[in-house]
Amino acid sequence: MKSPDFFPFPSGRRKKWRGKLIYEYIFLLIAVACIIIISFWMTRYIVKYSAMEQSRQSLDVIFQQAEERIKIFEEDIESLHMNVLHSSSVQDFFQAGDMAGRWDSLEGFYQVVGNNRRINRNLQNILLYDASGELIAAKGDVYLPRPEDIAENGLYTYSDCMTDKKTKASYFEVGMPVFERNLESGYHQIGSVYLLFDVKYLQSIVDSVLPNEKSAVGILDGKGNLAVSAGDWKEEYALFNNSSEDDGNLIHVHKISRMGWRMISVVPKHSMLSGVTQMQKVNYITYLVVLFVMCLVCATVYRRIIKPISRQTSFMADFTRDTGQRIEVTGENEISEMARKMNEMLDDIEALNREIVDSQKKYLEQEYARKQTEMIAYKSQINPHFLYNTFNCIRGMALYKGEREIAELTMSLSCFFRYSVQGDEMVTVAEALENLSHYSNIIRCRFNGKHQVNTAASKEVLEKRIPKLLIQPLVENAVLHGLEMKPQGGRVFVEITETKKQGTDKLAVTVKDDGDGIDTEKLRALKDAMERYDREGTISEKGLGIGFLNVYRRLRLFYGQAADFELESAEGKGTRIRMWLPVGQDE
Repeated sequence: MKSPDFFPFPSGRRKKWRGKLIYEYIFLLIAVACIIIISFWMTRYIVKYSAMEQSRQSLDVIFQQAEERIKIFEEDIESLHMNVLHSSSVQDFFQAGDMAGRWDSLEGFYQVVGNNRRINRNLQNILLYDASGELIAAKGDVYLPRPEDIAENGLYTYSDCMTDKKTKASYFEVGMPVFERNLESGYHQIGSVYLLFDVKYLQSIVDSVLPNEKSAVGILDGKGNLAVSAGDWKEEYALFNNSSEDDGNLIHVHKISRMGWRMISVVPKHSMLSGVTQMQKVNYITYLVVLFVMCLVCATVYRRIIKPISRQTSFMADFTRDTGQRIEVTGENEISEMARKMNEMLDDIEALNREIVDSQKKYLEQEYARKQTEMIAYKSQINPHFLYNTFNCIRGMALYKGEREIAELTMSLSCFFRYSVQGDEMVTVAEALENLSHYSNIIRCRFNGKHQVNTAASKEVLEKRIPKLLIQPLVENAVLHGLEMKPQGGRVFVEITETKKQGTDKLAVTVKDDGDGIDTEKLRALKDAMERYDREGTISEKGLGIGFLNVYRRLRLFYGQAADFELESAEGKGTRIRMWLPVGQDE
């Protein structure tokens, strides 16, 4: 038998289609290479841009802190001035009219100087000048005369940077006038107080602002002279007046408004990216390794996967012309194993095709035999009306001769037979219980009243519909296998109620006996048979109680998994079967 052609393309187009895999592979290779290159440049740009932005933000924060420290320094100077000016000793010193009066106030002035120098360690001297500009008192470790070109800023006057010729140390002075109030003429200046400071605190500020060794930070006075600096300071940096940024440097200029000085910071951009440069070197090496590994992987994929798959694709394209051929297996990898399994699959398919043909032939023969058997059975069926009439005749004869027990037994048997062969597959609970009462009469007569069948049902379930002969086989099974061997007799109890299970209304049917029970091995075999039916749809007939299993099969045929079935038994303690049926199910 020739296998169907599963490849709809002509042979020429098939070859073109087989070649598409290698083209897709090459395209994927180029796409991956482009993605790696693009990601490399994007990563390089993003890292550089992010590092630059973070450096800018860090520098801004550092300079804001430095500006805040300078502002606090200026406020401390002003507070120090106010302490000196409002000192009674200083006021008395200025108001003294002669040298003797000033001599009496000198000790108080020295005490004011000592107290304020302890407050501010940068304070080196306090100088007092009279209204004519003559020095009248000075107390400190360093003395520098007041410069003539001192700049005024409101009441305060700030000098430029001054250098001690002996120590080469740098200082600056801050002055403030002293006024006296006259009731007639008002306020008039009686002198001025000058405070001499060193620049060590300013040096600590520029040292804290310096971001790296290649950068430079400096503070210049009003004339552009360098007061303090840190880092690689160059003279041309003094020409910067405003903050700016060029290709090489990031320039930050802060004008100290009260002093008239400037703080200048120059940060080369390449120094901001020093850490990034090292990261980029690692990035270069990483991407080179990735490219090398990718090339190695691509070569391996082509040799171990693409080429074998193309060979197998060619085989499948030509397989329809010769179904007896097999794939050539080379190597020991997964692709070779797949080719080997495909050859085995083709062998199995060929054998399976032969088995299917043989099985189909046998099935048709068996189906033909079964149809013939059914035809014979239909022809030999007994007419139920004939049996009803026969049972009625027997009952009438028994009543005529006064045999009421025989008449009742015949009546029960007639009703039981009529219930079994007539009507729909679904009956009401009331009809099922009535049939059980007839069956109970038959059991009572058969065993001389030794065994009993009792039923109980709530009123609300009597009109509910259940499959016919779903309960009676279980009762019969309980009597024949559970109670028959008990010499003292036994009882079967049937109870039907409506309940809820897992949030759904269910009809609970319980069949319980006090017989000998089922031994452990047979109980396990019954449960295994029920599980096998749920799994495979077949019922075993190896001595497991075909009536019991047929009830289970009918339960599944009517309700599927919507119904639940539970079997409990122990040797010497009886058996209990519980079924939960969907309420309202009538098919």
